[in-house]
Amino acid sequence: MSKAFLFIGAIIFAIYLYLMFYNIYKAHRKQKKNHYPDLSKDEIFEEYADANQHIDN
Repeated sequence: MSKAFLFIGAIIFAIYLYLMFYNIYKAHRKQKKNHYPDLSKDEIFEEYADANQHIDN
């Protein structure tokens, strides 16, 4: 019975991890779309570099 509990717990934990990473992925994509709706990938990297330029100096 102990192995059954361990197996079920591992399955629940794996599902939890999958859903957590899926949620992070979806939130990241939604945030990027909200902040940069009409920019290409290169323009996004340029905007990011400009916004973080003060860190390099």
